[in-house]
Amino acid sequence: MNPKMKTVLYRLISSRIYLLVFLSFFFCKPSSGKVDFYPTPLLNANGNFESLSDWKGKVIVLDFWATWCEPCAKAVPTINEWKKSVSENDFVFRGINTDTSEPLEKIKEDMTRLKMSYPTLLDKDWKMTDFYQVEGIPCVLVFDRSGKIVYRQYGLEKEDLTGLLIRSHVWAQSLLP
Repeated sequence: MNPKMKTVLYRLISSRIYLLVFLSFFFCKPSSGKVDFYPTPLLNANGNFESLSDWKGKVIVLDFWATWCEPCAKAVPTINEWKKSVSENDFVFRGINTDTSEPLEKIKEDMTRLKMSYPTLLDKDWKMTDFYQVEGIPCVLVFDRSGKIVYRQYGLEKEDLTGLLIRSHVWAQSLLP
């Protein structure tokens, strides 16, 4: 390509980039930082209601899972290790079971079989799942101390633990009272 053609091509690309940046100021809204906890308490596996807003001020980790989901089962040991490695004063871990038709006893059996070290809330009608736009399971959502979602991951492997522990330190330090 000759030098004159390169210059014309460069200017064309540059002008389009500048136009996109300029237009983004008018049409792209910055994140409001608005905190949206799911508004309705969910029933836990023990028959009590729990609400995410109960834990405001702590880092909240939600593990969306189902009894039939093999990748979910493989994620549980990593989440258990993660939970053991952070302070209960700073973190709250909850499973969000998304089974629509499994009886509670089957869910409890699977929690025991999987050796889940964290309680589970029941989302049989997927209202919380839809609220947070969870598009597959397993899905881990992390909320910072103010209640803002700061992390989302689909699938979880043992190799992810180191990165999660590093991030956990940052999340635990954010917005300390």
